[in-house]
Amino acid sequence: MDQDRSYFETDPAIDLIRTSIPEGKPDWTENIAWTMYDPKSNVSIFGHLGRLQPDRRIWEGFSLLYLPDGSAYASRSLGVSPSEARNGDYHYQPLIPGKLWRYTFNGVAQRVEPEDLQRRAIADEAFEEACYDLLFEAIEPVFNMHRSDLSSERMHLEHAGRMRGVVKIGSKVFDIDCSAYRDHSMSQRTFTTLDSETWANAAFPSGRVFSLLEVTRGDRRILEGHIYENGNMRLAHPIEIPNLADLAGNPGSGVLSFESGGRRDDIQWDLVEAPYVPFQLLRPVGMRAGVDHADKTSCVVLECPAKFIWDGEVGHGWLERTRPLSSLRL
Repeated sequence: MDQDRSYFETDPAIDLIRTSIPEGKPDWTENIAWTMYDPKSNVSIFGHLGRLQPDRRIWEGFSLLYLPDGSAYASRSLGVSPSEARNGDYHYQPLIPGKLWRYTFNGVAQRVEPEDLQRRAIADEAFEEACYDLLFEAIEPVFNMHRSDLSSERMHLEHAGRMRGVVKIGSKVFDIDCSAYRDHSMSQRTFTTLDSETWANAAFPSGRVFSLLEVTRGDRRILEGHIYENGNMRLAHPIEIPNLADLAGNPGSGVLSFESGGRRDDIQWDLVEAPYVPFQLLRPVGMRAGVDHADKTSCVVLECPAKFIWDGEVGHGWLERTRPLSSLRL
């Protein structure tokens, strides 16, 4: 077990939304993400709320929803809120800091065809009424990746939990009860300098959790991870990381590996069959479903529910892979 407990013993107040925007930091931003795959209902969601630039009072809400009939939906909306993570459609609420959060979306989503959006940006796809109301309850201590406190200029918090609630699209209603994952970050950041990123995480029936994050910007590389098991958390150094070759999500399986506590852990991963929707990162920040091939220097993201096998135990989680469009096959 890592002896530096500052990675996982954190003042819960650090996880609250910032109520003021720092002066003299035009690239400062704050972001919240949540992912869930429910193997019983076969519903998957990637959700995100982020402050835009240059006006950081504007929150962009973005969701991808994958349904059991093979359909996929995308939603993006904007709204102003100086002191809460919310806009007209989305609201993120820390109900009990460190323990319980609520993620709500109430608006419309566009039904999209992922293969079409591999070739173009989202356009006038059909809109449908869509909403979800989800409670996230922590199953591990928060992983404070940068050992941040309330005075820190950057922060990245991650957390595994259990998600319960309801998802509704048109006349289709789904009850949700599954493992899930969230993060809350704050820093001076733009997508202009991002080269690549990989994020993987999962929770297992035994209570074990892992996370992996790789970010490259020029000659800088962030490579972090953690493992939680038997009530203890330790840092984990990723040594094998999932790749991305094309806009269809290949490879769809592989092994990711960690070194931690003097041992190596190898975890098999397989994507859950779903209509993976690509989206493009906007500059300086922002997200748009689909791919505009006119800008070969931009980055494209694939969000995929995944099954993980660790020492024979099956868990469910998420795999996010971000790569330059120029490096991906259509």
